[in-house]
Amino acid sequence: MSIDSARTHSVEIVPCLDDPRCYRWIIRARSGAVVEHSPYAFVTSNGARISGECWMREHFDEGRGG
Repeated sequence: MSIDSARTHSVEIVPCLDDPRCYRWIIRARSGAVVEHSPYAFVTSNGARISGECWMREHFDEGRGG
């Protein structure tokens, strides 16, 4: 499990519960509350990280008014 910090949100990469060989991302608010999670699993943790970071930028990037 790993966490990358952002201003108000963070992306956490976790093993998939359905298939431990795969990974999912979770976006958490600064308080630790889950605000979004990946709709499907990724074969690599890096793939999950890239998707989670893109999702976070698109939906929660304060610099873009999100």
